This record gives sequence, structure tokens and C-alpha cells, in this order.
Amino acid sequence: MESALVIVANPTAGSGKAPELVERLRTLHSDARVVLSEGPEGVREVVADLDLDTAHTLAVLGGDGTVHQAVSGLFDAHLSSMPTLAPVPCGSGNALAAALGIRGTDDAIKAIAGEAKREIDVARLESDEGVCHAINVIGWGLSARVTLRAAAARGAGKMPYTKTALCELLWGDASPVEAALDGSPSTRDALGMACLTPHAGGGMPVAPDALLDDGALDLVRVSPTGRLRLLSLFTRLLFGKHLSARGVSHQLHKELQIEFESVQPVVVDGEMIESKRLSIEVFARALRVCSPR
Repeated sequence: MESALVIVANPTAGSGKAPELVERLRTLHSDARVVLSEGPEGVREVVADLDLDTAHTLAVLGGDGTVHQAVSGLFDAHLSSMPTLAPVPCGSGNALAAALGIRGTDDAIKAIAGEAKREIDVARLESDEGVCHAINVIGWGLSARVTLRAAAARGAGKMPYTKTALCELLWGDASPVEAALDGSPSTRDALGMACLTPHAGGGMPVAPDALLDDGALDLVRVSPTGRLRLLSLFTRLLFGKHLSARGVSHQLHKELQIEFESVQPVVVDGEMIESKRLSIEVFARALRVCSPR
């Protein structure tokens, strides 16, 4: 009989600590099935082929991007019953794990060993690049450009996300993006983020009141303004005090249609796509996860 615990891991995840984490997880289930991926990009296809059901727990070693790929793979498989997802945070961004109260790998292992589970929302995203499923944030404008800069910086050594954001605000491209929402007239966004979790971008509380199971996206938009004003807003954002600021809007949406004036970089759970349009639908409490709370 196949083990109820399936582990998907990138051997290089967690600065090469993935093999050690796999062995720790196997102490919970000695016959756990271990599936290795060469990187986050291949996780989606790997998970889609696993033939899982409600009796399984799928432990995913990586950050939000890896979890994003795994969740997309689960929905690609059109399963009649879904397994329980267990994020094991060891990536550059771990917003979903943090929102679940999983502060590190020890918490993740305890959550897998325990019986506490909860259901969270998942967003189906259709873009020019196809369909995927998000569990963290979908962002455009400055949020996407900062992610691109952070990814480039990673190749030359680790660069904290807050420092990357400051560099982009001071010297990068701060031009607004023309975006029309739900067929309304186009407006200009310096930054736009549709959030399922409170935090994004290395732990920034973009949507501090966001709930994981309310069936809605927290849409946060910042109107175009000067660099000094953006820096002031960024300081408030670090403490989650930005939503009441002038030029910042916050709304809840169950569905969202976005049309950009031209093809734009868009960040989805820390991964980049390019698209002129986005169609987002929230599936309320569509995914069961291991959680200490």
C-alpha cells in the first residue's frame, strides 16, 4: 500500500538542506514516497502526475513559488478528492507558511505530525500564458519590477527584499501602469496587488487584514506619485499602516478582470509571467492544509 505521506523536494532547496529535511520527515512515515524535482519549474508537472487523493498529505519543500507550482499541479490533475498540502518553508519567500503560523521547518514538521488542518482559499488565474492557481499574491507595477530586480540580485548573492525595493524606488522604473478593472475606465497604478495572504515580498504586510478563508482577494492599489511620497508610503507599508494613506485604495473582490494598456510583467506567488490581461476567480476554502492553528 502506498504511503499516505508524499514529499516533493528540490535537492537545492533550503541552501542544500532539503535531503536533511526529507530524512526528518521520513521519521514520521518511514515509507514516505519521495519525489525529487530539478527546480520549482518542474514541480507542477510532477505533482499533476502523482495520482493523489484525500488520504494523502503532500509535503512541499520550498518557498511560495514552489508551493504555487504544486497547487497548480493539484488543480491540473482534476482530482475528485484533494490531498492535504503541507508547506515546508525553505525558500526566499514563505508568506503562506507564515500566514498559517509555520515559522520554520520545525513548525512544519510538527504540523504534519499533528492532526490540525484548515481550509484556505485558492485563486484561479487566467492570463496570456495560460491558467495557474495562486496562494499568495498577484502583483503588477512596482511589485513586479521589485521581484524582477530581486531575482536578478539573487544571482550575485542574497539581497534582502526591503533593500531591493528601496533600490527600485530610488533609482528604478517607477512609471505607472494603465489598468482597467472589471470593464471600468482605465486608471494608473504605481503598484497593484491582489492578495490572498497578509504578507508579500519578503514579509511585507501589504494586506494586513487579509484572511485565508474569506473567499475574497484583498486588492491594494497605489496611485502614481513622486518618489519621495512613494518612499514615505513604503515606510508605512513596512508597519502595515499604509491602507489609510492618501492615494492608497483597498477593496475586496471575489472575481477580478484586469486589462492592461500593454503587456506587463506580473508577479504570481513570487514567480514572473507577462500578460496584457488577467482573469482571477477565488475558490473559497478549496485547499486543505496542515496548520498549527
